[in-house]
Amino acid sequence: MAGITFDPNPDEHYYAGYRFEPLRTFDISKSFALLDDRGGTLVVGLKRRLDEYASAYAETSYDMFGQKRSLAQTYGILFTPDSFWSVDAGTVVGQVRDDTTDPLTNLQRSDFDRYAPSLAVSYVDDEAGIKANARGEVRIEDSSDHSRDQNTYLFAGGLSWKTSEDWRFLANIDAVISDARSPDTVFQDTDYMEASIGYAYRPVEDDRLNALFRYTWLYDMHGNNQLVSGSTGDLFAPAQRSHILSMDVDYDLLPRLTVGAKYGFRYGEVKNRTDDGSGTGFDEDWQISSAHLGIVRADLHVVKNWDVLLEGRVMHMPEAQTTDLGATAAVYRHLGDNFKVGTGYNFGQFSDDMRDLTFNDQGAFVNVIAKF
Repeated sequence: MAGITFDPNPDEHYYAGYRFEPLRTFDISKSFALLDDRGGTLVVGLKRRLDEYASAYAETSYDMFGQKRSLAQTYGILFTPDSFWSVDAGTVVGQVRDDTTDPLTNLQRSDFDRYAPSLAVSYVDDEAGIKANARGEVRIEDSSDHSRDQNTYLFAGGLSWKTSEDWRFLANIDAVISDARSPDTVFQDTDYMEASIGYAYRPVEDDRLNALFRYTWLYDMHGNNQLVSGSTGDLFAPAQRSHILSMDVDYDLLPRLTVGAKYGFRYGEVKNRTDDGSGTGFDEDWQISSAHLGIVRADLHVVKNWDVLLEGRVMHMPEAQTTDLGATAAVYRHLGDNFKVGTGYNFGQFSDDMRDLTFNDQGAFVNVIAKF
């Protein structure tokens, strides 16, 4: 986002800018998203402190370009009763003007209005090593011909608990459940749920060895008009319900050389897309799908703030009776102690994300890594 800000006093903050979304900027083929495929969104907003505990904010965003234009207003109040808790209550009211054509009916899609109240709560206790947050939202969408009448319920939550100086417990949950309110709607109910728990080993005295153990449960059942996976954003990805276990270990072998390894196992069921060319339907039956992923890597610190990463990968899928090999190479630049950004090339067809069921990942990539 590029913009300007104005703070006339410590209690008032005004801003205006132009916001780009990643899908708009780098993947113009994704015209199915409720995003313009050519430009960005104009944003104007303000935030004002009301008293010692509360602040109010308002924002207007105007997406004026492309075939899907929208105007939305956001209003809310942020309440911080003490140094531990914060509560954010807000609502979005907007209109979407859609000039695209539905490939199933060959008719222009209808415009619709959106109302989206939300509530977020967070708790931070640095002394106890606890950080927790939860956010819920309801999106109510209405169209004049009832073809896009739908309620969507969203929930996200996370917990980070430093159980000791060296160990940290991690938990996250994300859920999106949609409910078509009208028999005339073109949408099919869509369910997406992902929950994970993990334990991270980050020793304080000697940090040469770091490890992360994680279990993830994923249910990603797309609706009939949803062309992308909710978990990975891949086009025409299968629906899935999966259990994923992974272990990731890094060790500083030399002051300038870190070696690592990862093993992941996925067991679940998938529904593949139908072969009618639209990509909007699925086979009737679930099919068993499992996979084993192995990775070895070397991270070489070349000069100040610069790293070179080399990885070798193998993916074995028992049901398909296939074993695929891959490799990646990347160059990273450190930005501070806890953040680095890099670019590289994946020579294999698969990624290191075991939620990804598509084999279309060969090519250049940009990666951002944060660590704690």
